[in-house]
Amino acid sequence: MTMTPTDRAISDFWRVFQRHKDGLESLSSADNPTYDIVLEQLQHIHPRLYFEFSSNPGASELIITADGDRSLFDLVDSIVSASPVIRGWVVFALKPKHGFPVAVTWEGVRVRIADIVFEALETERSKDLFIRMYVPGIASETADDAHNALLRALDHALGEREFAEAVQGTEVFRLPDDAAKDDYIPLTDLEAFINWRKGRQTPNVEH
Repeated sequence: MTMTPTDRAISDFWRVFQRHKDGLESLSSADNPTYDIVLEQLQHIHPRLYFEFSSNPGASELIITADGDRSLFDLVDSIVSASPVIRGWVVFALKPKHGFPVAVTWEGVRVRIADIVFEALETERSKDLFIRMYVPGIASETADDAHNALLRALDHALGEREFAEAVQGTEVFRLPDDAAKDDYIPLTDLEAFINWRKGRQTPNVEH
């Protein structure tokens, strides 16, 4: 069977990863040439793919991520399916669900998850879900950083696949100073809201 260019790129990636996995195990951050070598090989498959890793000798994890791009999920699944058995490593397709962190930081902007609330933005003509998140006291010049931090928190909370499939868009605003407690939904209740919404959209069929 003839290999496609994508098949060859996937095979080459796993060869490079196996060659450098011991080096990754010794790293405490991605700021290292070994990380760059592996990332470059992964992006030969597609330039919008990335990876994350946790380095614990004998019990390390590798996550292949599409950074929420649903059009690349099948490709990520194919890459992980082609993974050889790598002793001491567990490989994940897309970021797995871990629940909300206590706080998340992006470019020095720290956001405490318990402080964040949201409202759902829906239209009658579309089943797509958009959420507007509100951050107390956020300044306009740091709103983008807070948004990026919250996107990472949502990946962590729901898992990359569930977040991308359930929520089609997000935005961040400063929480109004006169906001009442019951005006919005706590962000920590987002998964429950998504599940409720799915049930609301599923027609009841009588037999």
